[in-house]
Amino acid sequence: MIIITSFGAALFGCGESAKAPSTPVAITQKTAQRPVTAGTTTTNETPPPTEYSYEPQGRRDPFAPIIVQAEQKGRGANLSPLERYDLSQFKMTGVVWGGYGYNAMIEGPDGKGYFIKVGTILGPNKGVVKKITQQSMVVEEKYKTFSGETERKEIVIELRKKQEGMQ
Repeated sequence: MIIITSFGAALFGCGESAKAPSTPVAITQKTAQRPVTAGTTTTNETPPPTEYSYEPQGRRDPFAPIIVQAEQKGRGANLSPLERYDLSQFKMTGVVWGGYGYNAMIEGPDGKGYFIKVGTILGPNKGVVKKITQQSMVVEEKYKTFSGETERKEIVIELRKKQEGMQ
């Protein structure tokens, strides 16, 4: 009881002016250390904790963005007008066909018209025109997923219908 009282007074003292009375603490048989005799060794030390080491092989970088786009050096500096704008900004206005196959007429967001054929590069993600028909054209873009695999996405741009006000 004396141990608890003196310990409580030391922790919850009344401030600096009042100090807890210092009373000797009685050592009981349970708390007394046993003497070490020759020939026996006792260790009370715990082994040091093992260190954790991270093995990054086979795992993706947790700080890298999930959707990786192709890096573009000097964006817009040496790109053609067809590569500067996103595919969603182009409108297909017509199709011209002849002895060499189909060519598409598209209108850019700047209001200018362009003739394109199969194999033309469109958009900042380097989409390639794969097919042109009488009603649409198909553009294929390659992109990398978060796991590093390259996948392909086909985007269909359809011919713009005649507007009701125009004839």
